[in-house]
Amino acid sequence: MEHFLAKNLPFWNMLNEHQQEMLIKNTTMNKLPKGAAMFYDAQNCSGVQLMKSGQVRVFIASPNGGQITLYRLVENDICVMSAACMIQNIDFEIHVEVEKDSEIYLIPKITYTKISNECHAVKDFTLELVSSRFSDVMWVVNHLVFSGMGKRLALTLLEHSQIEKSNILTLTHDDIAKDLGTAREVVSRLLKQFQLDGIVKLSRGKIEILDSEKLGRI
Repeated sequence: MEHFLAKNLPFWNMLNEHQQEMLIKNTTMNKLPKGAAMFYDAQNCSGVQLMKSGQVRVFIASPNGGQITLYRLVENDICVMSAACMIQNIDFEIHVEVEKDSEIYLIPKITYTKISNECHAVKDFTLELVSSRFSDVMWVVNHLVFSGMGKRLALTLLEHSQIEKSNILTLTHDDIAKDLGTAREVVSRLLKQFQLDGIVKLSRGKIEILDSEKLGRI
């Protein structure tokens, strides 16, 4: 754990020995199976989560069940929205879905807050992290408002390909519809058009990207 924290917390070497020991002592490991779900808001903050392995999807949900994916977290990422509750006057509601069996380190809120109050480098890191994710969310909003569904679908396929480091994606049309906040029928229609254009090849539960460059130009 000490090696992982030292490697993934940029402020580690700015902490004194007591603060480092406090982090090591209080940080715990959570193993979450694929399909597990969590919810966070400004009042429900367990602490700062660091991805050791696996993959999770962070999304917002509407009262009628619609979903839009904000971003994904993979190995060595930090769940910034669980850190955002350390900052006053930030109000948010997000859902987290575990997409692959995951191991996640948890730094409790009380521990992180204490160290943050003692070391400005920790507070600066948290603000920088929240700012970075806010930019990610604004990118999603920008494409949601100003880009056509075909463009958004193309970007989503490329994102999954980058995460999986493969052009063969194990995705259903329902999975993609949840990412984009649209109906399954819309996704199916667009994917069929992509297939006719020679960009992808569709099979049951899988999508193979045949032409990444053409997909990126949509």
